Amino acid sequence: MNFKSSNPAMKAFEQTENLSLGPVDQFVGDSSQRMTINGTINKTGLMILIAMVTGAWGWDKVISSPQLLMPFFWTSLVVSIAAVFAIRARPEWASTVGPVYAAVEGVFLGALSGILEMSWPGIAVQAAMATMATVVGMLIAYRTGVIRATPYFRKVIVTATMGIMVFYGISIIASLFGFNFSVNSFGNSSMLSIGLSLFIVVIAAMNLILDFDFIEKGANEGAPKHMEWYGAFGLMVTIVWLYIEMLRLISKLRD
Repeated sequence: MNFKSSNPAMKAFEQTENLSLGPVDQFVGDSSQRMTINGTINKTGLMILIAMVTGAWGWDKVISSPQLLMPFFWTSLVVSIAAVFAIRARPEWASTVGPVYAAVEGVFLGALSGILEMSWPGIAVQAAMATMATVVGMLIAYRTGVIRATPYFRKVIVTATMGIMVFYGISIIASLFGFNFSVNSFGNSSMLSIGLSLFIVVIAAMNLILDFDFIEKGANEGAPKHMEWYGAFGLMVTIVWLYIEMLRLISKLRD
């Protein structure tokens, strides 16, 4: 069984032709050593809790020292890239790399939320609630079969996600040379900017369907226990992205 994902954190699943309980080194027959959906959910919850704790610290720091936002951003970007490469190379490291990623991302998200809160009071709670509602809604849609991770669906979402990542990559590089793509800036209330944010939010939400599908397949096919952390890491990456895009969209709608 092949696994394809737009989420770079899920690439380990693509390295196996068949997730089975057969005599393959990566997988085990002992049920206590198998990946489970509940185990993955628990680990995702733990990572979210870690992010919330460090986020409170980041929020507190940036309120008194707003100039810390950019150092927090660059640190989170470097750690995110390093974490993805590390876990892709060694999935068993996910139990260590995942919590570290959550802690660092939490600091940045808390700092970003704190800065935006100064201009749009209550935006952090609104974005958090919107993100939570989207995750729950996508899970219900997936479990009831309303949205299915078909090959065509996967192809469309992967293509769109890659396009968005290229756009963000170009934006970050351009910013180093003084160029700013204002079309997707926080607070830009033009119809084009709002439409772009809506599109990105939808694609981020659809990535949740792919994440749920990969986690369920990994559990059903008997992936090893450490893949729970791997699956939780991949899901956390999507949730972090979705929260940032919710902040961006809400800032535009309220401007």
